[in-house]
Amino acid sequence: MKARVGYTDVFFKNYEAYKAGYRYVVNQGSARSSKTYSIMQVLDELARYSPVAKTISVVGKTRPFLKRGVLNDYLNYLRNGGYYNDELYNKTELAFIVGISRIEFFSVDQPEKVFAAARDLLYIDEANTMTEETFRQLAIRTRGAIFMSFNPTHEFWALTDIVKRPNACFIKSSYKNNPYLDENIKQELHEAGERNQNFKRVFVDGEIGVPQDLIFTNWEIGEFDETLDVVFGEDYGYSNDPTTLVKIAVDDKKHVIYLDECYYKKGLTTKQIFELNKQYAGDRLIVGDRSEVRLIDELRFMGNNIVAADNTDGAGLISTGLITMQDYLLVVTPTSTNLQSELKSYVWLDERGKMAIDKFNHAIDASRYGFMYQRFKIKQKFFVV
Repeated sequence: MKARVGYTDVFFKNYEAYKAGYRYVVNQGSARSSKTYSIMQVLDELARYSPVAKTISVVGKTRPFLKRGVLNDYLNYLRNGGYYNDELYNKTELAFIVGISRIEFFSVDQPEKVFAAARDLLYIDEANTMTEETFRQLAIRTRGAIFMSFNPTHEFWALTDIVKRPNACFIKSSYKNNPYLDENIKQELHEAGERNQNFKRVFVDGEIGVPQDLIFTNWEIGEFDETLDVVFGEDYGYSNDPTTLVKIAVDDKKHVIYLDECYYKKGLTTKQIFELNKQYAGDRLIVGDRSEVRLIDELRFMGNNIVAADNTDGAGLISTGLITMQDYLLVVTPTSTNLQSELKSYVWLDERGKMAIDKFNHAIDASRYGFMYQRFKIKQKFFVV
């Protein structure tokens, strides 16, 4: 394919990844790196010159978001390239006929679209604004390559899972990859980056940012101290959220909490939870989410040494536990990858009121249950005989 005016190396990297047969083409980039524009150029080429009809879906968070962003970029590309034909653009459906193929735009706040018919190719714009479950529903309805792009404001499922798969191609870009960027915009980016280091990381350098109002910055990766007394914390989920078990030890003299993620799994039955608990905790005490008292009773009846966490529901009591944990150094084992990801993403929803966001907290909640149990020396213990 010959290079044309307006094509950047981001375009060619994405095109080459597609030709190489990658299932996932993941684009992490700064503002104005050309990633969105370049991916739309690739998709247009694939549609325009395909000998067979393809259906290509471009997905965004909301319809207004699509219109202001990726759809506007695509319209500019069509007009600048002399490709635009009003008769081939269905403004109601936000769909284009390109060659003998169709490029459609829709938002994930339209459930009938997310769960609709299959497609050949998929592009998820600003993938970090979408849930992993939404991605999964779109992916299982996509026969071919899945492109995605985002400004790396924080770690999320694409970075913790997708890019690690053998059939994924990771493309990182910054505004320096865009030779057509206006000098005034470059200057604006530089000046904004000088005022805010996190803005510089994400929107100038294209590096993963540090979320504002992070709850935990007091942690490091290290080995678990096996000489201390141990308790386990457990949080429960099923289809959307994981069930997770964390091993916890507290050194009050050094003011250190040691945390080791045992398992972090979705879709577990009660029997599977019991067996995993036995595998990792044995007969040692587990402190579980008290909102699941019936499940805890069933696990105790089956043979787990388990109690419900005391006084952990309610935003005020949750924040008490989090604030108490902030006064300690958290040492997280190298294999506790999900817990590490949560610590990098868990923020205050209302920092002044100390109310935490109800996301990125499954292993953290499990850690909090066990820590608060040990911290306040709750003596009641249940041993199965």
